Amino acid sequence: MAIVKMNKFTLLTFESKKEELLRRLQGFANVEFINLQDENLLEANEELQSLNKDEVDSNIAKYEEDLSKAKTTLDFLTHYIPKKSGLKALEDDKENLTIDELEKAVKNINWNEIYAKVKEKEDELHSIESKITKLEGEIEVLTPWQALDISFEALNELKMVSTFVGSISKQYEEQLNESLDYEYVEIISRGNNDINIVVVALSERHDEVLNILRGFGFSSFKSEFNEIPQVVITNHAHEIEELKSKIFFVKEEVASFEEDYKKMKLVYDYLTNIILRYKASNNFLRTANTVAIQGWCEVEKNDILQKICKEVLNDDYYISFEDVKEDEVEAVPVKLRNGLLNKTFESVTEMYSLPKYNEVDPTPLLVPFYLIFFGMMVADVGYGLVMLISAFCAMKFLKLNKKNEDFARFFLFLSIPTIAIGLIYGSFFGDAVKIPGLINPTEDVNTLLVASIVFGVIQILFGLCVKAYTLIKSGKPKDAFYDVGSWLITLISIGVLAGCIMLGWPSIVKYIAIAAMIFGMLVIVLTGGRAEKTKGAQIGQGLYALYGITGYIGDLVSYTRLMALGLSGGCIAGALNLLMQSLTGPAIILLPFLFIAAHVFNLLLGLLGAYVHTARLQYVEYFSKFYEGGGKAFTPFKASEKYMNLKEN
Repeated sequence: MAIVKMNKFTLLTFESKKEELLRRLQGFANVEFINLQDENLLEANEELQSLNKDEVDSNIAKYEEDLSKAKTTLDFLTHYIPKKSGLKALEDDKENLTIDELEKAVKNINWNEIYAKVKEKEDELHSIESKITKLEGEIEVLTPWQALDISFEALNELKMVSTFVGSISKQYEEQLNESLDYEYVEIISRGNNDINIVVVALSERHDEVLNILRGFGFSSFKSEFNEIPQVVITNHAHEIEELKSKIFFVKEEVASFEEDYKKMKLVYDYLTNIILRYKASNNFLRTANTVAIQGWCEVEKNDILQKICKEVLNDDYYISFEDVKEDEVEAVPVKLRNGLLNKTFESVTEMYSLPKYNEVDPTPLLVPFYLIFFGMMVADVGYGLVMLISAFCAMKFLKLNKKNEDFARFFLFLSIPTIAIGLIYGSFFGDAVKIPGLINPTEDVNTLLVASIVFGVIQILFGLCVKAYTLIKSGKPKDAFYDVGSWLITLISIGVLAGCIMLGWPSIVKYIAIAAMIFGMLVIVLTGGRAEKTKGAQIGQGLYALYGITGYIGDLVSYTRLMALGLSGGCIAGALNLLMQSLTGPAIILLPFLFIAAHVFNLLLGLLGAYVHTARLQYVEYFSKFYEGGGKAFTPFKASEKYMNLKEN
């Protein structure tokens, strides 16, 4: 239940041993390199300025070319290899391998042969598709002329006459017929704007007819085909069908390359790992023969890091570890470590922002509230059981990847408060199953409203207490009193005063509450602007800080959504049940299907609303009281896991 403690290591060794060291560190997957080539870092460290920047080996070009081949192969095969469907698509089909096992497996794969085979099929498909495109284009060109019952060759062979084949604008059709009294004019087809025509004229009138046609914007049609257009179109259509059959059989053949597909996935990760090792040099500095490496490592993993250095470098290295300095806090990468329950909710924190290295991990502090609030918003035994059974079965019977397994576990935990609060509300698929409850949401609206606001008060005060703890821990007890204690006194006093007015508590309690409230407000006004330089500015800023009390009122109003969403979900479920009860006659056969469909819809709607609004209450109303965030995630130098899962050596 904490942020993992980090330290900075500095490692010096011979350049000749860098490659094997990086390979082992990649398998170790627990160090994040510091970019020593950063200009700002070099400017601040004079001792580093005398070193040269390490460079990426020129051999990387060959591996990048090979990686491009592997990627091209995978991209092509992805379209044709059969994909898993349904729940099977959620399963993790990646192999679990160490760096050594991956390299050993790839060395036994003749991947260039696979690439050549796949490239041949890809080229074959492209060639066939290009032929189809060409034929379809020719059909499109000839289609307006398919009513022509004579071949273009026969028209060209006429000796005593001249023929004109082409198109003019529709608007000139009538004028064309009037102008060509002595010629044969046939309209072959009409388009949206043009007409396609054939004109036959005596040879001696060739020039005169051509000039008339040009006056109408005549566009001549030239064809490389000598046959009748309809014959060409029919032959092309048959050829296209044959080519499509070839495509089908080629695709079927490619679909059988599943084993090659799996092998190329390993090749892709293997080549990516090599390139990552080469590119890691962009973080290092060097002399003629040595290399300087700096990075972050978990304190608990220092011994393992030293062991790796000893195994790879023998005695040819120097390594030192430094604790995090105060001016390095912003740069330290953050890694969270929690138990199973809290770890499942780390994604909620990460969506907002990771904590800074010197902050408190808010995940364990939000989990209880998240569970209760989510349960209050869905609040149905039936829906909770559906969530519980679905999540449990997915985790038990499907081989899920880590992301999907965490997602299933997330809803498994959320199902428990959903069922518990559903029992309190007496809701089981709405009112489909009658169970006794402690509260009837539709009748005890005020009770739910008060309960929602009470939970809001508890969470807000708890958030302020966490802020006070953080300030005291960092050696700022006065700030804890000024920024938190004064607000706690003020807010609690206002709450007690409201209790005196509404519940008739003793007058002495009321006077004590008023005095405490005034004291708290005075502290806020007098200290809220203490960072300002002048007294006037301090008081002005303090008054503005006191105005922040309206924000707390808005925060409490936000918690009424706990009542609103829980009530709306139950009412929708009840309305759906009422509609289904009204079914009569043959339609009653559909009742089970309608019941499932209707309640699945309401469940999904409820889950979406509860997920979004519960997260909002954490981020806006809760985190704003104590949490800043802005930490940088720990991104270790590790192997590519796009197509395989890295296993520790």
